[in-house]
Amino acid sequence: NAAQSTHAVQQLFNREEAVWSLFDGRLKNYFGVNYTNSRAYDISPGDPVGAITTGERLKFDWHAVAEIARDNNLIVGAEQQTDRIETTDLTAQNGNKAGFIELQSAFAKRFFLVANVREDSNDRFGEHMTYRVAPAVILPVTETKLKASYGTGFKAPSLSQLYQDYPAFGFFANPNLKPEESTGYDAGFEQPLFNDRVRFGSTYFHNDLTNLIDYNDTFTSLVNVNRATTEGTETFVSAQITGRFGIRADYTFTRAVDAATGLQLLRRPKDKWSVTATWLPLDQLTLSATVLRVSNWIDVTRDGSASGIVAPGYTLVNLRGDYAVNDQVKLFARVDNLFDRRYQNPTGFLAPGLGVFGGIRVASYGVR
Repeated sequence: NAAQSTHAVQQLFNREEAVWSLFDGRLKNYFGVNYTNSRAYDISPGDPVGAITTGERLKFDWHAVAEIARDNNLIVGAEQQTDRIETTDLTAQNGNKAGFIELQSAFAKRFFLVANVREDSNDRFGEHMTYRVAPAVILPVTETKLKASYGTGFKAPSLSQLYQDYPAFGFFANPNLKPEESTGYDAGFEQPLFNDRVRFGSTYFHNDLTNLIDYNDTFTSLVNVNRATTEGTETFVSAQITGRFGIRADYTFTRAVDAATGLQLLRRPKDKWSVTATWLPLDQLTLSATVLRVSNWIDVTRDGSASGIVAPGYTLVNLRGDYAVNDQVKLFARVDNLFDRRYQNPTGFLAPGLGVFGGIRVASYGVR
């Protein structure tokens, strides 16, 4: 097809972490380094040469967990992250420093509270403070858990959204984008039955977003939507059929609209459900299979010439296996999209087909 494009990616994800434990484990320090590298090669319609885009992220983080009383922990941390993007005619970089403090408390194994405050200092967008409070209580007799949370959020535009143009598709970045900010809350319950062999629950969530990053009217760039609302429910039921076999089903309903127009936001499916079965044939081996269904959503054509089209949903089957060689070495493998289902997300962009992944996790322990 003359209008078809090719996209090839090489990615590296890397993290190292060291733990320093003091005072018989009552104070633990975690030091981490994350490095991510992504190299993308794109050939657009009518462009035989193509373009190479390299993205990098380097993040240093530290947090300390102090046991201030039984079942009460105080967490203090800091992190620094640097993002960098480079193309044929573009080099851009942005950094973000953050510090946070969190209290995790439990009283009589019936009342729980998590409260935190975070301060971000973004090189391009300045200072932003966010917070979250999340209480929960387990009622006697019925053992019903009631839970809720209230908090704020901040998200800076990515370097690609700010500076990376795609002229072959008539799409251009917007360097004037503002950060997204949000205020949200949720409330729900969980109910165990039959000595917790069966558990079900539901949570209602609501988020009000300011400066949501979305497409402009002509779908040629990105703009900030003044106000948007997302709300819905997350419901689950799980059952431990035997000591080695269990099953869990999840369903999420989401309503996402532009608060000013009432129109549904693009590329937000209303319904999503999944069923996962987990089996332990051996003590060291865990196998699982998941069926995932995503409903249709409102989208635009690839070239932006038509909007309001209904993109069809899709169903995937994924498999996973984990094998513990010992306490330090674990092997894992997974198969995504087992039946090689062909679907587009977003419209005009083919999603990956059958994928097979495998790896090893190694943990080493030092001297306390």
